[in-house]
Amino acid sequence: MRRLLATLALIGCGGAKPAQQPAKPTLDTATLAAELDAHQAELALVLSRDRADCAALATNLAALFGRMGATMARAREAQRDPQVAKALTSDLKRYDAAAAERAARMEAELTPDAPCIRDPGVRDALMNMPTL
Repeated sequence: MRRLLATLALIGCGGAKPAQQPAKPTLDTATLAAELDAHQAELALVLSRDRADCAALATNLAALFGRMGATMARAREAQRDPQVAKALTSDLKRYDAAAAERAARMEAELTPDAPCIRDPGVRDALMNMPTL
């Protein structure tokens, strides 16, 4: 009789329900890719514009890297989920050509004989550049 009552109670309640999982927050990978590209564009601009003004270069690099920190943290977090990482990689591909061009320009700006490359403030700023 007890078994029958327990069975009826389970049927009436619909049985045991699995615990609901919290919804995964959605990351807008297209927006994140655009932010990463904008940071690279600003970095290229700062390196070129402030190339010979060591104080301005150090200050502007430090400010840019401060803003980049949050974006890079979100990108690192995105890499933890394979599906999100794949979406971010796909969204970044639309910036590949411009990014490659900028990278080449930045490499040309950061030569061993660049005017400010040995400046302590510039070197300190460059050492604090956020990376993935």
